[in-house]
Amino acid sequence: MPFDEEKQIQQLVSLYRRGFEEILRIIVEKEAKGQWTQYWRDLLLEVRAILQQLDQYADQWIEQTIGQVYSQAAAQTAVFLSQLGIEKLARPEFAQIHQRAIDVVAQNMADNLRDATQFIGRRINDVFRRVGLEQIGRKLAAGQTWQDMKQKVVQQLLDRGQTAFVDRLGRKWRLDAYASMVTRTTTREAASVATLNTCQEFGLDLVRITTHYPTCEKCASLQGKVYSISGRDSRYPKLTDERRPPIHPNCRHVLVPYVRELDDNAEETERLSNQPLDRDPRSEAEKQTYAEMRDAVTIATNRKRAREVLYNEAAPLEDKLKAARKLQRSYEKTGQKPKGRDAAILKQYRDWLDEQNLVKRVGHIEPKMFEVIAGNITTNEVVLTKERLKHIMEKHPGEWEALEPYLAQALKDPDYILRDKKRRNTGIVIKKLEQENMFLALRLQTADEMPGRKNSIITLFRISEKRLKGYLLRGDAVYIKIKPDKI
Repeated sequence: MPFDEEKQIQQLVSLYRRGFEEILRIIVEKEAKGQWTQYWRDLLLEVRAILQQLDQYADQWIEQTIGQVYSQAAAQTAVFLSQLGIEKLARPEFAQIHQRAIDVVAQNMADNLRDATQFIGRRINDVFRRVGLEQIGRKLAAGQTWQDMKQKVVQQLLDRGQTAFVDRLGRKWRLDAYASMVTRTTTREAASVATLNTCQEFGLDLVRITTHYPTCEKCASLQGKVYSISGRDSRYPKLTDERRPPIHPNCRHVLVPYVRELDDNAEETERLSNQPLDRDPRSEAEKQTYAEMRDAVTIATNRKRAREVLYNEAAPLEDKLKAARKLQRSYEKTGQKPKGRDAAILKQYRDWLDEQNLVKRVGHIEPKMFEVIAGNITTNEVVLTKERLKHIMEKHPGEWEALEPYLAQALKDPDYILRDKKRRNTGIVIKKLEQENMFLALRLQTADEMPGRKNSIITLFRISEKRLKGYLLRGDAVYIKIKPDKI
């Protein structure tokens, strides 16, 4: 039976997802009785047992799978080169080179996954100690029960995201999402290293980075380029670690062998390979296609996670309400109407969602000014939902109070309108103030979206003059009232 890499990845990710959900279930459902310290110890023992099981299963998976991924890529490269009449060099040391490569890649993956489980275990322990001490003082002062105390600890633990892994760049990952990223990135790395070593084993010095469309800005300047492994072929740049895929987490790119004589556009490939890496070669259409693809992935992920909560009978009501809001917003962003089971379950939470979306009318726009961004705008009214107002006040403290007096005028008479390249049918309104500038993201209501809705504010804050100039220099503006040379 052929080796199915994707199936193996899904099995590991599924296990981490179940482990993540089981940790959440234990935190929420474990009964608080007896002494606080005993409750704390018992819960931590259960969480640690789950994390240790994940580590053990991951070690088994890595041992069984990484070698297979490496061997498959090495075999495919060897068959390709052999069919071209290229013979393997008589160098027995390559057997050890291949094994060492497998061992290094496997150990790196094991370390990354274990970093996540150990991090979560430590964070949960630290939070219980800190929050427990806080709540003990409150309990003694207010006569609270252990159950009251447990509920407050659980809520703070979940609200602060302590069941998530924070990487070195400060990004938060769900345990299963992090496992998926590490697994996919590591298997791509194993395939690239296998290709690299096999090419050297056959005496081939050139490799090419695969091409995928659409692609991100990090990979756009690298894909399709040919590199010299040794650096001795002056026609192509030397392959360095920063140029070797995978370029970033979840990167799809790998290395493949390159034989110049088989390339009908060899001179063009050589020219492309020597282009600088600091320029994004993608067209605006390619950038837009990639942004739409990423939006679609984000929406699909948000819907999947919302459904995990909504369809779970044991999930707390507050979590279900938040998940219902997330699911509803995913449909609003695409202009689609919920269907099937999603429509039925959202109907159950309709009153709460309507309450969250109570609107505040804040002004009007001139639709013609935004036609370049979104055609067929159906209304000139602009509203701010209760949920978005809460977002602004939490993420940008003080900005709403400072900018509200200028809001209507900014919408009616903007100084700049920019295209938001990350969000569909969204424009950026900028109004110059005395010392800074108002930045307002505006979602435009068009004829192909849900009827009856208004243009709505997504976020609002101030930006500096330097940041405004950066937007204008990037060429994002579709309307300019004050010319750049007068800024």
